[in-house]
Amino acid sequence: MDCLHLGNSPFCIYAIPLQWPGTAEKDMYHDHDNQVETIVKTLLQVGERVVEVSRDQVMTRIWERDGAPLGAFRSHYEGKKISEIRNDSTIAKCRELITEAFATGRNTYTEYVSHNNDIAAVLTLSLRVLACHPDKDYVFLVIDNISKGRENTLVEDRWKLALDASGHGVWDANMEEKTIFFSDKWEQLFGYGAKEITNFAQWSSKIHPDDVALAQKKMQDYIDGRSPGYYAEMRYLCKNGTYKWILSRGVVIERKKDGTPLRFIGTHVDISDRKRAELELRKAEEMFENSFHNSGSGKALIAPSGKWLQVNNVICELTGYTTGELMDIHYNDMTFPEDIGNDIPLIQKLLAKEIPSYTIEKRYVTKDRRVLSTVIIVTLVRDSDDQPKFFVCEVIDRTAQQRARDELKRKNQELETASANLLGRFNQLEELNHMIAHNLRGPARNIAFLSERSGIFPDEEALKMINEAGNSLLTNLDMMVEIARIKLDKEIQYDSCNLADIVARITSQLQGDIYQNSIKVIQKFPVSEISYPAIYLESILYNLISNAIKYRREDIEPTIQITTRTIDGKTQLSVKDNGLGIDLSKYSDKIFKLNQVFHQGHDSKGVGLFITKTQIESLGGTIEVKSKPNEGSEFIVTF
Repeated sequence: MDCLHLGNSPFCIYAIPLQWPGTAEKDMYHDHDNQVETIVKTLLQVGERVVEVSRDQVMTRIWERDGAPLGAFRSHYEGKKISEIRNDSTIAKCRELITEAFATGRNTYTEYVSHNNDIAAVLTLSLRVLACHPDKDYVFLVIDNISKGRENTLVEDRWKLALDASGHGVWDANMEEKTIFFSDKWEQLFGYGAKEITNFAQWSSKIHPDDVALAQKKMQDYIDGRSPGYYAEMRYLCKNGTYKWILSRGVVIERKKDGTPLRFIGTHVDISDRKRAELELRKAEEMFENSFHNSGSGKALIAPSGKWLQVNNVICELTGYTTGELMDIHYNDMTFPEDIGNDIPLIQKLLAKEIPSYTIEKRYVTKDRRVLSTVIIVTLVRDSDDQPKFFVCEVIDRTAQQRARDELKRKNQELETASANLLGRFNQLEELNHMIAHNLRGPARNIAFLSERSGIFPDEEALKMINEAGNSLLTNLDMMVEIARIKLDKEIQYDSCNLADIVARITSQLQGDIYQNSIKVIQKFPVSEISYPAIYLESILYNLISNAIKYRREDIEPTIQITTRTIDGKTQLSVKDNGLGIDLSKYSDKIFKLNQVFHQGHDSKGVGLFITKTQIESLGGTIEVKSKPNEGSEFIVTF
């Protein structure tokens, strides 16, 4: 019930809510201390002393009306437990009421005759325990000194005055006569003069037409016992022709023997400001909802605990999860393992109000195990107590752009290397051209001279001279070839290559395909370091590993084994898979040729293996293949 029902007394006060049935009441008493002070201020107008009592019956705080007798009450009892007080019969009686109030959750009341030996007087005390404290673990004890025989109507008038002083308009309805009385504060609230509204018909005519049915239903539900209290929000017509939103609350305080209500009293509270704020809030929420659900990027609300609170359709489309499925998993459950926790420092700064938002690149794993490369923009929303409420995350898919960047970077590296290599080879060939011209011109001229003047020398001597010139020419050619080979090899930059590091870089570039297809990559490097041009080695491994991924089998777990070994003093590198394989009986002479494709529908142009073989052989190495259809392939590079 939304009022202070004073036990067995025939009157009530409606200004102070006993419970907090909804947001409206919370908004009215937002600050805890302000709530207590407001309630106590009202209670002191109807009682001389107000005591705050905890559930374990400790008198935590005491307030007294100005001029109240026994001013030392606070110093004697504040902070003490009621059970510790032995010689005060009044306090002992209060203990019974407090125990009952906490046990039943209802207000308790009694009148108690106290014999005060200190002032040689008999006091009649009004003792009320009210469960109207904002904290359910506390109640208020209201003590008042009343004269024997005082009329209840006088006491009731004091309650009404207290209500009026608190700023609420009070109404008092006679249900049998259909008449109604309004306090001065009520008349000030709506602008009407005394006696302008005196009956139910006049009262009801001022209710906004759209709110009449609801107001009548709320009242009837309470009168018929279907609702524990009367509580309704409606628009009420003021004297100046405008409408005010009011909160109307009341309680039947007198009934006939058959239960028919006789007297109904309550309050009207102006809640127009709150309603305007709620309207603005609804507009803001609608704008947010439209922006949230109609955005072209993914939008999500995530609790500080990491649970998804709300997502838009784009998030579901990107991840492959339904809204219900996302609500059942943690944010980190779909974060790419290597990226979990990489934004924790930024979150801490956001929580500490050091930054208003942050942007970071992050990868996620979809329901079908694809890897999404995204950019996320995160802001924090706080509640009315300035505590973190939820994170607003905007998720922008950058998967295609990231793949394009990786591919462009790799192609640029290959192009730069090829360009430098061609320029070097051009310079080397130009130098070799001069060497060949110098070293081969002499023997070649001798042979030509002997051929043209065959009669000058005897045949046997001429043949001997031609043979000597030919041998000299062959010797010079062999020497030139050897020099060219050594010269070309020396001009290429060799590096000390760590195979594990190079494979790590390549698998990082291909991580999306590896993770999505659950590919197992096994590495064994007894020979861990190789002296070789790094750009060549990385290109060779990239082509062989990407081919193993591309031509995998879908019906088994894909596996790629990358190993090294030493055979006859030479280092060999093996890349072996369990994929589709190649029929060597048909294609053995075409495998490393340009524009040869052996499996359709895999976006292949038949260039990779040709480039790989060219690179290997340009440095004096070899490459061979072992393969069977549906059993996989093994490419062996001998350095």
